Amino acid sequence: MGYVRSRKFCCCLPVRFGVFCMSLLGFAGGLLFSIGGFFNIHQYMTGKLELNGHEKASLWIMSLTFTWFAIVSLVGFWGSLSKGYGSISFYAYTVTFNTFLIIGSGVYFVWSLFHGGREGSSVDKCVNGATGDVADVKSWVCTKGFDVIRILIVVLFAIIWIFQLIGIFIVFDYRGQLREECELEESESMKASRPYPTFAVAPPSGPQMRTTYDAQPYQNNTNGWSSARSPYAFNQPNTAQAGGR
Repeated sequence: MGYVRSRKFCCCLPVRFGVFCMSLLGFAGGLLFSIGGFFNIHQYMTGKLELNGHEKASLWIMSLTFTWFAIVSLVGFWGSLSKGYGSISFYAYTVTFNTFLIIGSGVYFVWSLFHGGREGSSVDKCVNGATGDVADVKSWVCTKGFDVIRILIVVLFAIIWIFQLIGIFIVFDYRGQLREECELEESESMKASRPYPTFAVAPPSGPQMRTTYDAQPYQNNTNGWSSARSPYAFNQPNTAQAGGR
């Protein structure tokens, strides 16, 4: 029976384990981000959160893409457990498309944070009517705090995107391993179902040398074989070996 080498990533970890971890983390992260996104949308619809047009559009796109990412991750999780080539192929291509969609929506969301025009209103709310030196200090703190929050969001998105891109290579590597295993099983099943060839042996042609097995019984022997007229062919003086005389 043939053997397919298990592919590795990070020098020693099997790619199947990588798909298992990626799908599990993808489901948890996608579910968390989608819940957070829809919660903010609910806050906006109830009037508890102010969003401009760009922020609202990017929030809807991100919430939907992370929801789809969580659903697709369930398919990958099942494929890593069952070693299903079809489910892993679906997961590989779908998560690739979804990853680039998440990257695009994330870039749009980050752009809306820096160019949405909400920085002034957010700072004014943070200052909350303070005047004098207190207002200046609170304005500086709120402005820097707003910048730090935006930078942290960018770093968080960048880390998520890097892990997703690395995960795509791991998933496709595991898909290649499953394809090799399927091809090996098919070839072995074809060999097992193929009938073995049979060869017909033709009888020898021409005169053959006669042996004592061709001699007829004693009472039916009339062909002159004196050795065959006895039940024991080699007990006569003319047929015995030289050492027995």
